Amino acid sequence: MASSRSEESTQSKQRTTTIVLAILAIIFLILRLVARRMKRIGLGVDDWTLIVGLIFVLVIAGVNLACIQYGMGRHTDTIPPVELPIFFKLSYAFEPLYITTVGIIKLSVLFMYHRIFPVRLIKIGGYILGGITLAWVISVDLVAIFQCHPVAKAYEPTLPGHCIQLKAALIGNGVPNFVTDILILALPARLIWRLQATLWQRVSIIGVFLTGSFVVFASIYRFSLIFIFNVNDVAWTLADAQTWCVVETAAGVISACLPTTAPLVKTCTKGFISTARSLSKSNFTQSGTRTFSKGDAGATGSNSAGNRMTGLRAEGTHRSNGSYGLSELGPVSRDIPHLKGKGWTIISADAESD
Repeated sequence: MASSRSEESTQSKQRTTTIVLAILAIIFLILRLVARRMKRIGLGVDDWTLIVGLIFVLVIAGVNLACIQYGMGRHTDTIPPVELPIFFKLSYAFEPLYITTVGIIKLSVLFMYHRIFPVRLIKIGGYILGGITLAWVISVDLVAIFQCHPVAKAYEPTLPGHCIQLKAALIGNGVPNFVTDILILALPARLIWRLQATLWQRVSIIGVFLTGSFVVFASIYRFSLIFIFNVNDVAWTLADAQTWCVVETAAGVISACLPTTAPLVKTCTKGFISTARSLSKSNFTQSGTRTFSKGDAGATGSNSAGNRMTGLRAEGTHRSNGSYGLSELGPVSRDIPHLKGKGWTIISADAESD
């Protein structure tokens, strides 16, 4: 039985998960920056905040890998005595770093909302959620740092003193985390749904922002793993929950990048479709079949409804029926597909074909 217990290990799984998610976060942030460059848009506060967030993600990924190296993912009583103190110190440092990382990523998303949707509803909601996030980060960091008296007892359990009930603290800290995730994701939904646009356009825009729903899942799943935590076997029972902290924060970076990397995907897709159409036209021409362009059709009549722009109106207050004209979202955001124009934020009726 003792031999079997000493051989139990989830370290390979924890290590692979940590490395893969960290790499994906780096890739998506690079894609975000490339998309910004392609659109000739300078970096904003949200971009710089997310860059800082990625740095913190890489830091906690490194700390997590170090924890694995010094025993996490194995039963505590099977870890060599010389390694155990190092594991406890690394684990102690991980919690405040993780909380700070989560807070930075949340603020980055709120800054992005403020830039894309500069309307009163989003501003007020952003200020409130931003304040809640900052208060949560500060309070939880203080609890994590001063969980024991003396402080050193948190990573040297044999010292005399006392500590708070860590499991209860982790549970209490987790609830505000995923609740604010849900509220942040839902913040622009009401505004988008009330836009003067087709149902499909509204659903597609909301879908772009709700790609961050995986972050909520990761947060809730990590929260559920806390319930198996056992202070008598920290290295084994904390392993999954701590690695999912890396998953959650890396997924947060990825989700924050998705709305702004969509134009890059669209550009690549347009290039592929254009090439395919050119090849198709070439084949038809060679076979003696005449090809028609949009110009041929347009020459026979007025501009088709499919090429008209919908939702464009002058700046002003929202409409009497409670809906918003797309122009009321403020300056154009070239980050988001379906929201495009010059000087106005509009939706094109032929957004998928341009």
